[in-house]
Amino acid sequence: MTRALLFFVCVFVSYGSVQTTGKQGASSASVTKLRGALAELERTPGDRTAQIRYLEAFPSTYKEYLLLFDLGQPLYDGHEYVESLSSLATRHEQMVGSLLVSLSKDAHYDADAPSYLQHATCAFAGEHTKTFLTLLKQLPPHKQANLITFLADVENHSAYPEYQVVIDRLKALGEVMLAKKLEDARAEREKQPHD
Repeated sequence: MTRALLFFVCVFVSYGSVQTTGKQGASSASVTKLRGALAELERTPGDRTAQIRYLEAFPSTYKEYLLLFDLGQPLYDGHEYVESLSSLATRHEQMVGSLLVSLSKDAHYDADAPSYLQHATCAFAGEHTKTFLTLLKQLPPHKQANLITFLADVENHSAYPEYQVVIDRLKALGEVMLAKKLEDARAEREKQPHD
């Protein structure tokens, strides 16, 4: 009985070690791929292939995003990566918008990488409002609400004019109810204490 138990413990520990190594390997491969794609994009910024390769290498979920850019992660901060993503919106509006909305629908405000994502998404929404609106409306209501809350979660809205631009552009498009949701989210955030 003891040998059988010892055998199962060894198998379990070995299996857990393989799983952990596999996850670290995937993360390492993602880091290498994204670093390489950014280096290529910086060498040849006008090359459509390099642009697409970068967009495809960029994390597509918030969980993946944090695994790369969160505090203590291999690409901690992520500012240059998010900035490069934003710079591609003019030529790849749909792809960039899809990435930003996909990331932001599950995001929660924090310093550094999440705040860069927040500002990039808000800037995109203000500059490419119709595309943003289409992508936002494809989300289930609770994901829409989370994305709006994420965008509104700043300490000082007077230093965040991009948010008001989104509201104004939504109103200009006749999306008064959605604009009201953004206004309500801002008002709710302004009631909260500043950290």
